[in-house]
Amino acid sequence: MSQAVLNAVSSIGPLHLMTDMRIDGMITATQQRRFEQFKASARSIFLGGPKAKTYALVGGAVVLWASWPALATVAYPAPPLLVLGASALIGFLFSFVLAAKQNALTSFATVPFKTLAFVAIGLMGNNAFYLAAIARIGPAEANVVHYLWPVFLVGLASALHRRAPTLLQTLGIACGFIGVAVALSPQMGGGLDLIGVLLGACGALTFAIYSVGRSLVQVELNVVGPSLGLAGIAALAAHLILEPTYLPTNAQWLAIVLMGIGPFTVANIFWDKATREGSAATISSLAFLTPLVAIMLLTVFGLGVVTIATLIGALFAIMGAVLSSGSK
Repeated sequence: MSQAVLNAVSSIGPLHLMTDMRIDGMITATQQRRFEQFKASARSIFLGGPKAKTYALVGGAVVLWASWPALATVAYPAPPLLVLGASALIGFLFSFVLAAKQNALTSFATVPFKTLAFVAIGLMGNNAFYLAAIARIGPAEANVVHYLWPVFLVGLASALHRRAPTLLQTLGIACGFIGVAVALSPQMGGGLDLIGVLLGACGALTFAIYSVGRSLVQVELNVVGPSLGLAGIAALAAHLILEPTYLPTNAQWLAIVLMGIGPFTVANIFWDKATREGSAATISSLAFLTPLVAIMLLTVFGLGVVTIATLIGALFAIMGAVLSSGSK
């Protein structure tokens, strides 16, 4: 059930009270008006109203972000820096074309270099750690470990403001780590790769640091597109120095292209439009579905071994993220 429907229901009261609207065989005018509001909200969402467009944009962004583990799995075993560099440059070119059509090319030239460098390091570092992790602990498990980033974000924000986490935040942090432990439990009989777990956690920490930095410096310009160009050049240069020469297959090239256009570019466009047209708090809450959708995509395409433990771990990670971000 969508948030808009829940809001409409909460304005009426608990669902069972809808059967108690009659007083002496009559329905009050206020109750009738609230019920009509509920029907209007539901009709707007399910029959193509303005809210339906917003939720469709959010859904598109979540699915595209969730496709990243599946695409990264298809691209494996291509060297991580090659995958990141090529996909980042493709995302940059796609963003450049879109900006040209919108007469917004000035955003590519006016972003400060420090901002470009910070965003490039944050995005590429996060993704590089994830690619390294899936090679050691599997894509589904790496996905759960990576979703510790909201938990790390709470810890960093608390340290930055020099205050202890609230009770709900502490509970959320605990749920996040419990989720990781549950997801990795099948491998704890002796086959658990601690380096892979550490790599996944480093990716989560990198993205948390990136998110804190971006929240502290509000830049209205398009920084992701230009930063992808810088990141792509840096990653490919590092590939030539640190990794062996590798020629991706056609399937790997397809995954790399889709990675650059989808999770890196279009997902951010959808998200930006959705936040401009709807409630940011409501829309952001739907992003917590990303790890669950990612696991579903891995399962549907047969790209990872998804166990009950992995699914339960993902649910705990989502619960931890919700509790951590929902408390003030």
